[in-house]
This record gives sequence, C-alpha cells and structure tokens, in this order.
Amino acid sequence: MPDALKWDTRLTVMLNGTPVTPIDSFNPTFNVPVQPLHSLEADNVAHIVQPQVFTFTMAVKAIGTVVATLTGLALSSSRFSIGVQQGKGSDWTFKNVAFNDCYITSVASTIVIDGVPTTTFNCICLQAVPA
Repeated sequence: MPDALKWDTRLTVMLNGTPVTPIDSFNPTFNVPVQPLHSLEADNVAHIVQPQVFTFTMAVKAIGTVVATLTGLALSSSRFSIGVQQGKGSDWTFKNVAFNDCYITSVASTIVIDGVPTTTFNCICLQAVPA
C-alpha cells in the first residue's frame, strides 16, 4: 500500500526573503522556565515566569557555497529566518511557520567517507510564531 502522505514541503533557511538552502535536520528546544515561589507560611504560593528561550540545531548538506554563506552569517552575527518552502500540495503540519531573528551561535562539520558531508549549526531564535 503506497504512503498517502507525501512530504513535498520543507523548512528552508531564508535570508531577506530569499531561500538559501533547505534544512535536512531541525531539532528545536523551547525553554519556558517557571519557578515556584515559597513563603514562610506555605509552599508554592506563587510563581515567577522567567524569559523564554528558543534554540535549535539544524543540519544542511555541505554542497556549493551554502556552508560558506551560513558561516558568514555566523561570523557577522547577521540574522536570518526559517520558512516553509512548499513544492506542491499542502502537507506540512503548520500552515506557516515564522522563525524570525535567528542567529547562528556555533558551527560543526561532519566529514563522511561516502555520501555528502553535512554541517550542523546551533542557533538561537528571538521570535517563534507558529500558525
């Protein structure tokens, strides 16, 4: 039985609204810390909400000038965004994803004997808006 779900859309690194490269792997981490507040009379009487942090790791194929472009963004502390690039159909989980004001914090490459090498970028996002 053939798979009815075809993943024709993918996350893409966008620079000034122009696609730079598709993302092979995307691992987000949302951190929304809440700390309980205690008093002398009772435990857990209130809570303190701390700032939210959204980081992610993405891997891209090290083909052409893509890694050089993204490394240049990292070295110049330039922002980029993550968008949904749709080939055809509407099979993505979100209608739209807005990861804006993203910055690369570190870069690591993986060299393989056979196949295409990949580069992993650790990033922080200052605005994440699921839709």
